[in-house]
Amino acid sequence: MNRNSKMMGFSILMLSLLPMSTGATAATIPGLMKQFSSVSSETAELTVTIPSFTMALMIVVASFIVKRIGTKKMVLAGTALTAVGAGLSMLAPNVSILLVARAIMGAGIGAFNTLCISLIDRLYSGQQRERLLGFQNTFQGLGAAGGALGVGLILMYSNWRMAFSIYLVSIVLFVLYLVYVPEVRYDTDSLKTTDDGDVKISLSSKIQFGYYWVVMFILMVFYMTVNVKIPTYILNNNFGALSVGSSAVVVMSVGTIIGGLIYGYVESIAKKATLVMAIAIEAIGVFMISTAASAIACFIGAFAVGFSFGLFIPFIFSKGLSFVPKKYGNDATTILMLSTNGANFLCPYVSKAINVGGTDRSLFMIAGIIASVLGVVELIKLLSNDRRRTVPES
Repeated sequence: MNRNSKMMGFSILMLSLLPMSTGATAATIPGLMKQFSSVSSETAELTVTIPSFTMALMIVVASFIVKRIGTKKMVLAGTALTAVGAGLSMLAPNVSILLVARAIMGAGIGAFNTLCISLIDRLYSGQQRERLLGFQNTFQGLGAAGGALGVGLILMYSNWRMAFSIYLVSIVLFVLYLVYVPEVRYDTDSLKTTDDGDVKISLSSKIQFGYYWVVMFILMVFYMTVNVKIPTYILNNNFGALSVGSSAVVVMSVGTIIGGLIYGYVESIAKKATLVMAIAIEAIGVFMISTAASAIACFIGAFAVGFSFGLFIPFIFSKGLSFVPKKYGNDATTILMLSTNGANFLCPYVSKAINVGGTDRSLFMIAGIIASVLGVVELIKLLSNDRRRTVPES
């Protein structure tokens, strides 16, 4: 691969730094509420969560817009909007303007969120594609962990407003994409040479795609459950202070980074068994947390859950996209991302519905049981497909 090809791949991967960093500014809430004393805690928390809402909306809208204006203009517009939102957030004179600024920032990230994956699927193939999908997940983990650490460092030396400056990295992303990534179009006309006309997707492919959508939703709910619950779980069980619990979230991000880094290698060895392995690791992780007697056990469990995330996300996206023609790649990515965003949003409600025991320990235990059942289903599916392929034709 020549230098420009390497820079193109790097520039695409850099886009993944932002989607999982939207909640990194949660630590600004105390400073914000101190300056604007009349603001309720709910409104202050909305400044952290509102980007996720506009990002989810924009993901859907962007899937239609990108076919008209192309990926280049879409990414450049998205990174520019993100930078504008970041700048406005730093200068906002009141909370109302801050909410608008954060909403703009979320919309900007949502504009290119699906392209973080669909561009890799469109431009690469084979083992290189698998490796880059794994790296994409690693960059997401780096964005989440780096964003949280960056905000923490800024708050040590400056005021809460400056914490939003971490999103000015979008200016760097704008320049990299402008210089190194070519135009890629998803409209039908430009793809007739690679897809033979109007290729219809078979019912079997639709069912398989739907199956992976459901699997990802379930695994993401459990990942988010650990992400949200583990800080207070450690505190309530007297395993350590809240700062120890927050460290467990960082450990999860480290697990995601490592999982993404070695995904290509793991997939080349385990191949179709990669998902079974990932589900088993997540099940073991949540079981460890449910039976933990110390913060160390929670850390190991959190690392396992994060590592699992680093494996199942690129595998499911890769597998799911393999069932649709290339020209529908961005649409398919959008649908799969609705699974992850839906899981993030519905996590509290799903967790409450399945937690028959009423405690966090019982919740993690039930999550482990459901994940184990899901792993058995995937193993049966894998073995039955292998058996079908080995039956000799009569």
